[in-house]
Amino acid sequence: MNRFWWPTGGVAAAGLALVAASLVPVQQPVSFAQPDDDRARVAVVCPIVAGDANPTAVAAGSPAGDVTTLRITDPDRPTSAGAAFVLDTTADEAVVATAPRLKAFSATTRTAAPTGSDRGLSMMSCGRPRAAQWFTGVLSSTTATADLVLMNADAQDAAVDVTVYGVGGRLAAPGSRGIIVPAHSRRVVPLGPLFTSPQPTSLRVTTSAGRVAAAVRQRMLSGGSSAGGDWLPPTADPATSVVIAGLPAGRGTRDLVVVNPGERTASVTLQVLGADGPTAVPGFETIDLPPGTTRMVPLGSALAQAPVGLRLTSEQKLTASVVGSNGAGAAAIDTSTQVATAPLDGPGVVALTPGASLAPVLHLANGGTEPGRVRVVVQSATGTTLVQPALLDTTVTVPGQADVTVRLPKAGNVLIGVTPETPGTVHASVAVRSDLDGVTGVASLAVLPGAAAATTPPIRHDPRVGS
Repeated sequence: MNRFWWPTGGVAAAGLALVAASLVPVQQPVSFAQPDDDRARVAVVCPIVAGDANPTAVAAGSPAGDVTTLRITDPDRPTSAGAAFVLDTTADEAVVATAPRLKAFSATTRTAAPTGSDRGLSMMSCGRPRAAQWFTGVLSSTTATADLVLMNADAQDAAVDVTVYGVGGRLAAPGSRGIIVPAHSRRVVPLGPLFTSPQPTSLRVTTSAGRVAAAVRQRMLSGGSSAGGDWLPPTADPATSVVIAGLPAGRGTRDLVVVNPGERTASVTLQVLGADGPTAVPGFETIDLPPGTTRMVPLGSALAQAPVGLRLTSEQKLTASVVGSNGAGAAAIDTSTQVATAPLDGPGVVALTPGASLAPVLHLANGGTEPGRVRVVVQSATGTTLVQPALLDTTVTVPGQADVTVRLPKAGNVLIGVTPETPGTVHASVAVRSDLDGVTGVASLAVLPGAAAATTPPIRHDPRVGS
């Protein structure tokens, strides 16, 4: 049974509006410049890890309020959330959050467990239903299992095709074509029966009918025993330049996984975006990637000294992610995945519920040559503006080809607003750490543009249809 929990002190839509928020006593208000006549709504869909022992918490919020949630299997019973809330659920399905089309909003999912097959901290930003999406770093082998979670929030059935890119090219995956996901339902597809590979793979998930939101549930094995689980979120679409923000400093592995879906070999240039500008990874200044293949590049301890971002460029389109760990032994290891994201071309929001009063870290990476500027506003779920010395100047400048980190105020449930003053230059993510009875949980959430990501696609004439 679902339990709605409203943060202490109540939630008021007016109090939560980031439109009037600031992190300093007197500042110009942050304006999201939203029109008043927006009536269409868009949705994001949050995957759930079922089980009474490990309930999933879904946080949803909007700077302008007017967020609703519903079970994916019960679309006729939405619940108005006003501005922000947290929902604990053990339901074996998915949660849909909706908001007006041009309003920035967010929903995130969190599962935390100290033991079992889902051990560790699993968090991700919930995604929109789409006709195509990419995943990198997927393991389906003797040391890991993976489930592709397909969520159809629409009123029509969806037909899904999965293409697998391995180290030697496309992999045969019988049963990966024409996977039917009924309307208003979730379908979990175990990838083990479709293919196995000793190396990480990449997936292209497309629909020939309808749309789905998708995620990959990865579970690791060590000596036949569980070694924890994590969500793999979708990456940015392949492009000739991609940026990954949010590689934290400290112990642990960092494995870059990159896919070249094209028909020509890609010569990939790898740059590390640090606080002082770009540098190279010794031995991996360039990477040759054959067509239709995925490659893993162990970055080791080369990036352990300070938080950084990565920029990959090539004449061929590609996409990538970094799978990292907390550096613990097999009994307490936890992994997190930083994915390539699109730059913020509109306001981005993260509704964050880390599960404790922790200090999340905002990572800002700029892959361009010119400086980028963003406005950062953080509010508690009760509408209180949170102040911290590092955030007294809420406008953050990210130099060209550099990475900047901002430690955010401690709070259990917050809305984090990131508004670009120079749209299209800065990529953002939020890193979270949590102590889970001796296991240091690590997670990374992409900051996705809210209103910009939800605009209606252009209508194009198809000469093959009609006359």
